[in-house]
Amino acid sequence: MKQLIYIIFAALVLCTAACGKKHSPNSVKAQAQAVDAVNRLVTIDSVDTMALHSELLKAEAIRSQYVIGGDSIAAEDFDNTFRETLIQKSPRLARKLFSEEGN
Repeated sequence: MKQLIYIIFAALVLCTAACGKKHSPNSVKAQAQAVDAVNRLVTIDSVDTMALHSELLKAEAIRSQYVIGGDSIAAEDFDNTFRETLIQKSPRLARKLFSEEGN
């Protein structure tokens, strides 16, 4: 199953690259890491706020590696994939997290 996810993301990256979108050699890895981060996040009981915060910090640490490394495109790919995957897997949690972004 995990290999299928990597293959799908590779195809997605190739398609978007062909459409003129900027591409990073780390895009596929960033997208796969975002999916893994969401999978870990959605398994946590929603009343365990400390565990939720811990997983969110781990996801931000992964994203930060790309930013620190100067790869803003991979960081953006991580962000977009994280958001879209969370919306699919846990719309309620996604609404809660993303509605607080502006606050």
